[in-house]
Amino acid sequence: MEIDDFQSLSPPKQPRSPQAAPSDTLPTKIVEFCDFLKSNYNLTPKKFVVAFLTADHNTLAFRRRYWGSSTGWPSTLDLIQTIKKQVTKTQKGQDFWREFIKGEAIQILDKEKPPTGNYPDGCFQSSQTVEPSFFDHDAACIREESMIKHHMPFLFDTLMGTLQSSDEMQTSTNTTVDPDTEPPSDPNGVDMDEQEMMEMDGTQYENKAIPCRIKKIAATICAQVAFAKNRRCNGLQLFNSVRFMAGNVSEAVNDYLHHIGLTSSRQTAVRALISSSARAGRGLRTSSSIKNNPIISPSICIDNLDIEQRVHTHGVGHRSMMFHGTWGYIHKPNPSLLASLDHSQLTLEAYNRALSEIPTLKIVPSMFLPTAEEDNHFELVMKSQISRVMRQYIATPINNKSAIPSNPPEIDLIDCSPLDINMLKLMDASDNSADGVGQVLGSIIQQLGLTADEFCSRLQIMDGDLGTCQNINSLRALRSPSSYADHALLNITMQLGSSHTLWNISQNILTSHFGDPSKTNDLGTWQYWHALGIPSDKAASKKDFTLMMKSIEKAHEATIFYCLRVIMQTENEPVNGDVHRIPTDEWNDIIDECYSQFLSPQARRNVSKAESPKLHSILIRLHDFATIVEANRAMKAGDIGRLMNMWKIWSIMSQALTGLVNYRSYLPRMVLLLTHILPPSLSKYIRHNLLISPSGRPNHFVAKDYYLECQNYMLKFLYNRSGVGTQISTLQDLFSLNMTMLRSMYLSLKKEKGTHLIHQSHKNIITVLSLENFLRMARNNDILDQFPLD
Repeated sequence: MEIDDFQSLSPPKQPRSPQAAPSDTLPTKIVEFCDFLKSNYNLTPKKFVVAFLTADHNTLAFRRRYWGSSTGWPSTLDLIQTIKKQVTKTQKGQDFWREFIKGEAIQILDKEKPPTGNYPDGCFQSSQTVEPSFFDHDAACIREESMIKHHMPFLFDTLMGTLQSSDEMQTSTNTTVDPDTEPPSDPNGVDMDEQEMMEMDGTQYENKAIPCRIKKIAATICAQVAFAKNRRCNGLQLFNSVRFMAGNVSEAVNDYLHHIGLTSSRQTAVRALISSSARAGRGLRTSSSIKNNPIISPSICIDNLDIEQRVHTHGVGHRSMMFHGTWGYIHKPNPSLLASLDHSQLTLEAYNRALSEIPTLKIVPSMFLPTAEEDNHFELVMKSQISRVMRQYIATPINNKSAIPSNPPEIDLIDCSPLDINMLKLMDASDNSADGVGQVLGSIIQQLGLTADEFCSRLQIMDGDLGTCQNINSLRALRSPSSYADHALLNITMQLGSSHTLWNISQNILTSHFGDPSKTNDLGTWQYWHALGIPSDKAASKKDFTLMMKSIEKAHEATIFYCLRVIMQTENEPVNGDVHRIPTDEWNDIIDECYSQFLSPQARRNVSKAESPKLHSILIRLHDFATIVEANRAMKAGDIGRLMNMWKIWSIMSQALTGLVNYRSYLPRMVLLLTHILPPSLSKYIRHNLLISPSGRPNHFVAKDYYLECQNYMLKFLYNRSGVGTQISTLQDLFSLNMTMLRSMYLSLKKEKGTHLIHQSHKNIITVLSLENFLRMARNNDILDQFPLD
């Protein structure tokens, strides 16, 4: 029995007159009302409220019609809050209230269920039918938003409220970062985020992604709960299983994450990748079909890939061996580029017609010598390199507009539109021989879904290293003469990979200037490297091309730095790292004087090798290294015109450099093909397909063979399970065709954290200590021969 059921203990009250009613207080009225209900109707206040809310009577229903509406909800909520306040005054009441709320929450959550059925109408995605688009970052975001807004909003809002209240002090000082917002860029094409990061090296940044982190945690928990209640709600889990495999998460860790509902099993991920590979293969055939490419076929880039299949326990037929394979991708042409060209010049007939005129073509040295315009441009290139060193290490001009720029004028820029490529399946045939490259071509034709006649009916542009070009030509020579187009392979035109050309020629130029490290009085490049703290016992291998290019650029810029110091008569002053501002006219005069004395053609002519061997050597090296630095920077800027100018210079230099037996014929041949033989539209098409911008941004171009080398590295060292033994079939069936998708999933991790994905450019900066040590070496050895010995 409740306390309200007992008789009122208050003394009987005398009836009051209506005139005395207004003087009664509210508690007194409530007590009188309770006594009235008890004495006349045997009702307690609780029974009265319950009866009022549940009685099936028209008048009562009319009176309570606003309790659950927007009009009456504020007062209803006040009533509920008052009841809560009264109940939770005691510990036991608090326990009762929590049990009540928990039960209500469970009932609500039990009704929140994602829709059943197959994706996209439902939440189940079979690993047997999954499309590559399912693993796109935008598709994952759409599924997440649908989960938290439509399928499980109550759980998500509850978790968000809980997490936000605990992190209120943190989130109050941070702002939400939209991961889809592109960072602003400066006029030079360098991201402001990237520039700030490089200028503030070593600075710790406050995390501004806490709101995104809280949202991601809450959304992930919702997906875990949905997966635990129904294993067919597996959108996030299937996505994570493939992503964790792309991130090289071990199978043991994946099993635990599967146990707690964060991912699907590894077997499911394998089946999903097999299914995605099959669809990627169909996409490859669609992209290469004649129907979709009636004008010209997509270009193909291939390269060798050697992987050691290591076996710990040897046996008959079970030994360590090297896998020699070939891998590559097809690159569809940019539609805007095709729209600007004459399509009649892109056909196989136009190509063969141009080649038929080669026997009558008279090759003269002027075809490779720079024109007056190109000479003037190379002078601006030299001055821009001096300007860059001046800005970085010595001084900046007051007025940048009238100062000599740090970037040379543009000649022929390539459009930086995003890539449209399809990876080929890893082939177990190497292209390091004529027979092997024939097998590679047969495998490529099969993967493209074309017949031999269809493949040979269109002009096919292929990119590769020098060895691949030689093998194609050897195979073509072995099959000539032939009346069958698929035997003669006359529709294939091989182009030297821009990066391989840069690396091989750069290494040869470096070797010619390297010197003898065993002789301390030798002033070759090794002496400069040693002064800069770079290992100088031998020339860098071309296999470590990044280190080689950075070391060449450092030696080149350090030499220019010393030349500028000599011009400014400050070579004896210490290097403090301060970059001060000087008048623009003075700044330009210093650069012009430095060019005239040390980098101009006249300066090289005025120095005799017999009279001043040190100065003659350094001036020649400045010129040679300047071509390497310019070619590297032109490739990054996507200016194929500047790169072609360097190739023309190298075509002449390669005739005198030792070790470039094949390049001295193949490089001039390609230069002639692109400048004098092919029709203008076809020449432009080939030139504008030598470089690509993987991130779709200006000043972030790479050569197509360089991009393929990066994919080779991922396949060879990240996805190659060397810990349990190399399985070539796994690399072929699971990873090679899905490389683009796996790479994007790997990079999208940063986006989901709520931060910007910055494609950072590595800056080749020389430290103050290195410059100081280099100046000391330059003064001691008098590298510019300022004080010749009698």
